[in-house]
Amino acid sequence: MTSIFSLSVITGYFSVWGVSPALHTPLMSITNAISGITAVGGLLILGGGYFPHSFPQALASTAVLLSSVNIAGGFVVTQRMLDMFKRKTDPEEHNYLYAIPGSLVAASLFAAYSTGTISVYQMGYLAASLCCIGGISGLASQATARIGNALGIIGISTGVITALCSLNFAAPLLTQALCLLGAGGAAGLILGKR
Repeated sequence: MTSIFSLSVITGYFSVWGVSPALHTPLMSITNAISGITAVGGLLILGGGYFPHSFPQALASTAVLLSSVNIAGGFVVTQRMLDMFKRKTDPEEHNYLYAIPGSLVAASLFAAYSTGTISVYQMGYLAASLCCIGGISGLASQATARIGNALGIIGISTGVITALCSLNFAAPLLTQALCLLGAGGAAGLILGKR
């Protein structure tokens, strides 16, 4: 764990070091969204059925809800800030096409879950980590900032889906987790657009 921590510190330092000063505010909002991966910590403690049955489970459900607000709101705010830098002469962007590889990763994780191939989950976490690092690194310049936001979205989505698959929740608990993630995400989108 010490080596992983050391590599994380080095990677984080070099990812943030090259960011131009004009992009520091979008960088803060995307790192805020990526820090919402604390939703996975809440998912690990989540318990009960459709509703939590104990105080720690209620705190975990609150953490999942608030973290998902943080995730969705952070990415929306980042996109809004990047749109402020957009000029009318910039070429048309098709960043929505990044949903294709993101969907393929999610489909692969669900296929692995349905076949019981649990060794794939480590690859899911690795892909999520690399996309999040790429998302932060993408904000180093104006030319790659929008791609960085898309990579961050793919990374966080992959991390949450991998966690949901690896935890193998019973149907009532899965319903609780999905409702919390969905409600928090919707609230984050609404608050981010204000």
